[in-house]
Amino acid sequence: MIKVDEFAKMLAGEQDILMRQVEGLSHAESLIQPQPGGNCLNWVMGHLVVNLIDILSVLGQEAPGDFPDMARYRIGSEPILGEEEDGIVRLEELVNTYSSLSAQIADRLSQMSAEDFDEEMDFWQGKSRRGYVAFFYFFHNTYHLGQLEFLRNLAGKTEKVI
Repeated sequence: MIKVDEFAKMLAGEQDILMRQVEGLSHAESLIQPQPGGNCLNWVMGHLVVNLIDILSVLGQEAPGDFPDMARYRIGSEPILGEEEDGIVRLEELVNTYSSLSAQIADRLSQMSAEDFDEEMDFWQGKSRRGYVAFFYFFHNTYHLGQLEFLRNLAGKTEKVI
């Protein structure tokens, strides 16, 4: 069973990996399409932000209203195929929003007790511990975070990052 402080430590590690994977990338490079198909780095980055919003919600806190509209990046949304008129968030803003959410989640975790983390809540899989639900979303986050290395390579950034 994962503990609150262990979850916070893993979250900080992912923040570090993400920052290294997007370092030096431009917004235009974030829109490069993998072939023969799939999602570009911009969509994956936005989806990571959506995932952190979900984690924050699971931990009992809502994301501030000053974040960009993330509807374009929700699960099941269509791939981003290039610059679009509406709904595309610039890479720099996605990275800043991710960092802000990571800090908010870390702050929320520092306020939680083991009992808070063990509290049962409704989940699509049925009643589950809050810590399990947060870790489920964290696992999903890790899956997409791993895609950033390949998508970074598409932009010609092939140096060893981690």
